[in-house]
Amino acid sequence: MRLIYVAGKGGVGKSVCSAATGIWTSGQGKDTLAFSMDPAHSLSDIFDIDIGSQPKRIADHLYAYEPDLAEGARDFFRRYKNIFTALFGLFEVEVKPEDFKSMPGVSELIFMDKLNDIYAQKKYDYVVIDSAPTAMVLPLLQLPSITTGFVTRVLGMRNKWIGVLNLLESGFGDSILSEIRTMRVKAETMRNALIDPSVATINVVTIPEKAAVEESRRLIETVEAHGVNVSSIIINHVISDCDCQFCQRKIASQTCYIQDLKASYSNKRIAVLPDYGAEVKGSSLGQVAEDLYGKGQLII
Repeated sequence: MRLIYVAGKGGVGKSVCSAATGIWTSGQGKDTLAFSMDPAHSLSDIFDIDIGSQPKRIADHLYAYEPDLAEGARDFFRRYKNIFTALFGLFEVEVKPEDFKSMPGVSELIFMDKLNDIYAQKKYDYVVIDSAPTAMVLPLLQLPSITTGFVTRVLGMRNKWIGVLNLLESGFGDSILSEIRTMRVKAETMRNALIDPSVATINVVTIPEKAAVEESRRLIETVEAHGVNVSSIIINHVISDCDCQFCQRKIASQTCYIQDLKASYSNKRIAVLPDYGAEVKGSSLGQVAEDLYGKGQLII
């Protein structure tokens, strides 16, 4: 199984690039899952089809999945109920499973758990991951230390505390440690997959504007500091030739950023996508796939 992780600033076209990538790989006869890690799911809108909260076949060899965060929160809470019972009980806070999804950092844990399940099943040849604007690849890389480090510090997981917790309820402390180990193993599995270039490809999508380019630079620098190689950069919404003054100024500005990106990242594949002049969704995704992969800008 190969993972293609699509990251970048909000509004630059990650979902379009993710969907187009899924269309291309499935068109090569490879079973492909387009997996949304963005709580504000966009794949249904981009594919122009109601996907639902379970993997759904939407074309030959192509499936899409937008996990329901509320449903995932309930499942995740039940799966690790002893950890959360201990944590919330320590602060005398009662948190219901339906409220759990709104807590900071919970969506990252839930999507990591779902992605791990998919990765463990090895059902697909490719999984194209449409990330959240916050670049969820970073939490995925940090989760192995977070899952044990935070809980260990808060609960003071030493033998004496496990014994005390076991006294409160038979096996309670042991269950907590077991759940922590399970969570950590999953987090480490996904981190190891992301840092393995034979398994994962990281594509950063940007647009040729200052805010987006600078955020992309920070994203690439931070991700690569964690040992993950960003293999490709997709520059989206590039204006083609036009004689009007507005477009001429825009083209001049975009050209500067494009040249700068190409010079700064000469070791990476740089793909340029035009501004298509209309909303890209449904059948028009085929053109994006052709521009990215059919013309050889990117290679799967």
